[in-house]
Amino acid sequence: MTTALASFATRRSLPGWAAIVAITASVAAPVVVVISSILDPTRSMWSELWATRLPGMIRDTLTLVVTVVSGSLVLGAGLAWLVTAYEFPARRVLTWLLVAPLAIPGYVAGFVWLDTLSGPLGARGVRSIWLCAAALIVTLYPYVFLFARASFKAQGIDARDAARTLGVGPVGAFFRVALPMARPALAAGSALVLMEVLTDIGTVRLFNVSTIADGVMRVWFGTGDRGAAAELACLLVVSAATLIALERGLRRGARYSARPSERPHSPITPRIGARVGALVVCATVVGVAVAIPVARLAAWALAARRSGNAVTVTGGVWHHLSSSLVIVLATCVACMGCGIAIALLARRRGSIGRLLSRLASLGYAMPGPVVAVGALITLAAFDRTGLLPDGTVLIGSLVGLVFALTTRFMAVAFQGIEAGLDRVPQSAVASARTLGAGSSRVAWSVELPVARTSIVAATALLTVDLTKELPITLLLRPFGFDTLSVWVWQATSESLWEQAAVPSLVMVAVGIVAVGALLVALDRGAEVAS
Repeated sequence: MTTALASFATRRSLPGWAAIVAITASVAAPVVVVISSILDPTRSMWSELWATRLPGMIRDTLTLVVTVVSGSLVLGAGLAWLVTAYEFPARRVLTWLLVAPLAIPGYVAGFVWLDTLSGPLGARGVRSIWLCAAALIVTLYPYVFLFARASFKAQGIDARDAARTLGVGPVGAFFRVALPMARPALAAGSALVLMEVLTDIGTVRLFNVSTIADGVMRVWFGTGDRGAAAELACLLVVSAATLIALERGLRRGARYSARPSERPHSPITPRIGARVGALVVCATVVGVAVAIPVARLAAWALAARRSGNAVTVTGGVWHHLSSSLVIVLATCVACMGCGIAIALLARRRGSIGRLLSRLASLGYAMPGPVVAVGALITLAAFDRTGLLPDGTVLIGSLVGLVFALTTRFMAVAFQGIEAGLDRVPQSAVASARTLGAGSSRVAWSVELPVARTSIVAATALLTVDLTKELPITLLLRPFGFDTLSVWVWQATSESLWEQAAVPSLVMVAVGIVAVGALLVALDRGAEVAS
């Protein structure tokens, strides 16, 4: 009898195993393909690159990563502490506005400040790696800000009060108590910033900074050699893997949670000078990161409308917006569907299930050009199998583009859903099982409803990322299927700032709506997953 029950349970679990293996194999394939390309390197390509541009690419990439991550840490953690620890005028409004730069792509902020500073610094002086880093910092620090703010809010007030009784001032309490406790959150936020810097091609191209990601694009478009581009992309894989391993090492064993009896965190009201100072600092950052770019974009967009430059050869604003929304919607559905399936199935399959879920999330640790190269090779191999109807190919199709974007961003959905499922009381699950509910019924009736705010947060973050995504869309989009980000890329490549302002402003508007939804979900209990 026991043997028969075990056999029946095994048969019932087979569809779940098949689903998780199929999803993992599909979304991990492009990354595996890129990594495997290094087994047969093109020696002539490497020799030529090493003798010409590769050393400069490595140097610029490392310089940019260190500068942007450090700047984002200082700015994000400092601002998060100000709005969390202290009460000052307009604190709540500024807290929301400080996240708004997340909706502004780095390449949009880049061309705004490129034109703004060209007067005082000159056309040649403004195109430097340091101004490129500054443009990326003011658009990427919100990742650190969100993680740090969540961590500071979760810290109880007792530790801070204990430090104050020992004679430690507010600044000392920040550096000696709050900051060490927030180390895991800061490392997680820094990892997201790091991946955005490694994958960026639009901003670095504007400022003439030669990074490895930009090199992948140049090899692809310059030679058309997919293999050579894949091999160069392996450098990004190695860089990303090394830096992510370092980030995980910094987080290992570092965890803090307030005791149930500990008083919750609440902001204090400092002296008038400190309140004014906090207000000025936060308002200045909002002005530089949001107000000035949006004002300049609005002025350029109005000028473009008056001069009739608010269109391209493929269409106007609606054509590009609808293309972007189609990609965002289709990819969100694919990512959330795969993420929900993986999150639910992996939880019930022990260590092997967790391992498969991590493999399925591998694409988010890879820069966009890496995923694009791997997806193209994978799709080409599938097209050659002849399994599709005659005349049907995945390369250059919407399905192929959504597949690549799902590989890149599925982890955002999975981690958000997983964070929400971790909050499901096991007693509720056990009660549902006792009443005879199966796994599917438990998922739809108990687990997913509890995780709904995290699902909303993950969907909003996906929308932000997909709206401004550039390298994968640029390389794999169907012919004539131009998105807002592609329009910006094409216009800025020719220094047509007025024309680039029109799609940029629309992208910012879409992103602001998504950021608003993200903040509402976070305020209602969703967690920032990492």
